[in-house]
Amino acid sequence: MLTCDVFFASKNKKGEEVCGDSIKVKRESEKIVVSVSDGLGSGIKASILSTLTSTIASTMLIKGLPVADVFRTILATLPICRVRKISYSNLCSVVCDFKNNTCTVVEYEFPVVMLFKGERRVFPEKQGLEIEGKKVFVWQFRSEAGTLLFLATDGLSQAGMGTDLFPLGFGVENIEKEMKHLLKNHVSPENIVRHFVKLAEKLDQEVRGDDTLVACLNFREKRILNLFVGPPEDRKKDEEYVRTFLSLPGKKIVCGGTTGQIFERVTGKKVEIDLYTLSENSPPVGYMEGIDLMTEGIVTLTQVFRYLEGQSDELGYGAKFIVKSLLEADEINFFVGRAINPAHQNPLFSHDISLKFRLVKDIAQILRERGKIVNVQYC
Repeated sequence: MLTCDVFFASKNKKGEEVCGDSIKVKRESEKIVVSVSDGLGSGIKASILSTLTSTIASTMLIKGLPVADVFRTILATLPICRVRKISYSNLCSVVCDFKNNTCTVVEYEFPVVMLFKGERRVFPEKQGLEIEGKKVFVWQFRSEAGTLLFLATDGLSQAGMGTDLFPLGFGVENIEKEMKHLLKNHVSPENIVRHFVKLAEKLDQEVRGDDTLVACLNFREKRILNLFVGPPEDRKKDEEYVRTFLSLPGKKIVCGGTTGQIFERVTGKKVEIDLYTLSENSPPVGYMEGIDLMTEGIVTLTQVFRYLEGQSDELGYGAKFIVKSLLEADEINFFVGRAINPAHQNPLFSHDISLKFRLVKDIAQILRERGKIVNVQYC
């Protein structure tokens, strides 16, 4: 299954404390919605209006509401400038449905939207819709690894306006030429957005310029990590859970000595202990065919939690491998056994907040705050 990384960078208009352009990203396991909005003018007022617009759009679209209904709500909500007779913000929303590998793009008065496959720009056919008396364009493309969608507010296309070099602004044609040059030289999407914002800052040195927000949606294969932590509560279901876990796509890690023994019994394979990974404060790790790593449980997970929380940099080999895998993954699935090890149970607390459960819950929360999709299943 595919997913997409969303990279963005922005700059404020000269003299303003906030950017009047906003982006809102909503993620689910098989769906991502990205909305970018440019508020009319600059400063706090523009920021509030663009944030309102992008938030409404992403929140409604991630819930599966029809595009027409979503934009009807937004267009009915947005005020109209009495002088210019235009909406106080524009909008581009991208709905990525990875279950069907299709992406729907909806544009309302949005200046720069470009689709690239490799170094080549693609021009999909757009359908015009009239919603609340306004023209909205809708188009689709099939999501494939190596596809990149580029979005930018008019702060980029109009950068340098009024200067001798670009009296009418940098322009969409120059943006396209620059994009093709960057892609040809294999510049990463993360560096592409930084490059364009720095370029806008440079071009606007002689003039006030405008707010600028640049975003890249880069499509690639999804990275999935599965962790089995602790033995299941019902021994009769050991085989069922082990077989299910082994059938999952993605990287697999098993935490806990007893849990490792269950995998040995069910699969008939032996865990090979690597004594070279033994350290003063960390037990050694093991390997088994079909499993990327077998580790000890509580000590290792405690090190992982403390590192992610910023409490300690001390990591044994197993904890270091888990941290790296967690930070690389897009989606993390925890299978947490309900069987309780008395050595890890504080008698002052109930079963539901044993140390193992608390560690997994806290790690999952930190990862969600970092934008990861985390699923926790108890067994």
